[in-house]
Amino acid sequence: MTLQFRSPINIRSIVPADAPMWESMRRHLWPDGAGDHGPEIARFFAGTLQELSAVLVAETLDGDFVGFSELAIRFNIAGLEGVRTGYVEGLYVTPKARSQGVALELLQASRSWARHQRCIAFASDRGDRIVVDRRFRNALTATNHPTPTKN
Repeated sequence: MTLQFRSPINIRSIVPADAPMWESMRRHLWPDGAGDHGPEIARFFAGTLQELSAVLVAETLDGDFVGFSELAIRFNIAGLEGVRTGYVEGLYVTPKARSQGVALELLQASRSWARHQRCIAFASDRGDRIVVDRRFRNALTATNHPTPTKN
């Protein structure tokens, strides 16, 4: 059965009240690390989880969670060493919401987040390789954004 959304998807930053749903979706994405999810989520909201900079959630206007994107800023991506890079650490869409554009909306919002963080590259891993979004960097060059420096 395919879920038909009655309304658009809302992408927003995660808040502490979302922790149980985020943990549930993380367990589906990374079942082997299930015991680590709760403590990592608590550290994220406490501001002590250095691996993640932001988490975006996708929800229907009815409030049903249908996905998330975990984001970081990295400077150590192969081929982009020293370059401030927005990085998708994890992306998950619930099975009932797949093939409906939710992942694309999360990625678009993730790119926007990276731009606001002054990143000049955007990347993610896919299986055993890193995927760099060349269009992200080209778009920044085309709009004459100054090249940010590492903080």
